[in-house]
Parts: sequence; structure tokens; C-alpha cells
Amino acid sequence: MHGGEEQVGFHAQHLRNVVRDFRKDNLGVNDAQAGLDLLYRLEEESGGIFFIRTLIDEEGRLKCLLWVDPRSLLTYKNFGDVVAFDTTYRTNMYAMSFVPFTGVNHHYQPVLFRFALIRDELKTTFEWVLGTWLEVVEGKTPLAIITEQDQAMTGEIQSQLPNTTHLLCSWHISNKFPEKLSTYYAKEKFKGDFNNCIYHSLTEEIFEDRRKALILKYKLEDNTWLQGLYNLKHKWIDAYTCNIFSAGQKITSRSE
Repeated sequence: MHGGEEQVGFHAQHLRNVVRDFRKDNLGVNDAQAGLDLLYRLEEESGGIFFIRTLIDEEGRLKCLLWVDPRSLLTYKNFGDVVAFDTTYRTNMYAMSFVPFTGVNHHYQPVLFRFALIRDELKTTFEWVLGTWLEVVEGKTPLAIITEQDQAMTGEIQSQLPNTTHLLCSWHISNKFPEKLSTYYAKEKFKGDFNNCIYHSLTEEIFEDRRKALILKYKLEDNTWLQGLYNLKHKWIDAYTCNIFSAGQKITSRSE
């Protein structure tokens, strides 16, 4: 076997056996050390095609952990044109965010590209995660990346992926509507008018006309939150993103 076939072969033949044997040999070892030891063993067993990278803070504690198994790496090479980057899954015991990079294959099935654990969502953390990921995939950048709305993350994507289109997860945005617009949601027909403007405007011109009418009808001129979302319209409003290749993805929650 050569290239991709060799990588997938390693994954299928060795991964389960290594994990099974490791569990038998490491009963009683603390979780962090056991997890790292397992990943390093997988890296060794693979001959270097299982990637693991760590970031340790000034107190010698694990701050970030990133790993990519051979099958995920091959999957990214084949289907990595659009990547969803989700940081919303937080482990209960260690308060670290689990960050999967996901996409879809040619059957529109969810696929995994890589994984990370991060202790915070600071600019320096995203800088390390994105930079390390690009190192592992040898600089292959996606055409588009879909994330939640986060200023630190946005800045690093612009810096490290300047040729990648950055889209925002429409679900994370719309999920805030009932709370942020509760006063307006109480008004008759507002929700229907609002959804019609946001989700059913086929062109930019139709969206702009409906938005102006909505603002006048419900007196939204001073709503700074909505104005902020409008300034990001090219990242999440269908009328502005419909011509951007996203492999049919608009949300990051497919990683669930």
C-alpha cells in the first residue's frame, strides 16, 4: 500500500488494538497523562503519520492539545474545501473545550478532519490551533470556513487564512433572536416579517428593501445588536452567501 492507502490501513489495523492494550496497561494512571501517553503511542505506532501537538503554559500545565489521525488527514485532503470549526462543546470535569474540525463528503455525510482540546478562547489560543493545524495539513487551506461569532477567532482566521471565505453559523445567530429581540417578538407579525427578510430574500436587493421596511415598521433604528449583525451580512445572510461554495453547509452543529 502507498500514500493514502497506507494511512487508512494503519488506522484500521492498529488503532483499536493500541487503545485496547493501552487500557489494560494504564489502570490507575491520571487522565491527562494517560491520554497523552495513548496519543504518543499512536504516533509512534503509525511511524509519524498520526499527528499530535501540545501547548504547555508557563506553569507546566496542558493548555492546548491537537491531534489528527491518518484517516482524518486523508479525508481532509479529499473533502477539505469547506471546514466547520466548533468550540461550543465543553467537557464537564476539566472545563476544556473540545474542538472538532468537520466537513461533509461526496454523499453529504459528516466527516472529521481533526480534533483539539483548548483551555480558553483567547487570540493566542486560536493562533496556535490554526497555525498548528496548517502545519499538519502542509498548508492546504479550505475555500470556506464556518464558525460561531467570536472576535478573537475571526481575527486569527483573517490573519492565517486570508484566502479563505469566513462564514458564520446561522444557527448560533438565530438562536439568539428570541432573547435579543424579545420586545419585538411580542408584537404581532414581527417574527414572520423578520424571518421573511432574513431567510426568504432571494437577492441582495430584496433583502435590503425588506430590511428597510422592517426597520420603519417596527422602529428598529436604534437597535445596535441588529446593526452589528447587518454589518456582518456577507457572512451569514443567504442573499449574500448564496454564491459562495459551502458544500451545502450553513451551520457548525453537524459535528454533533
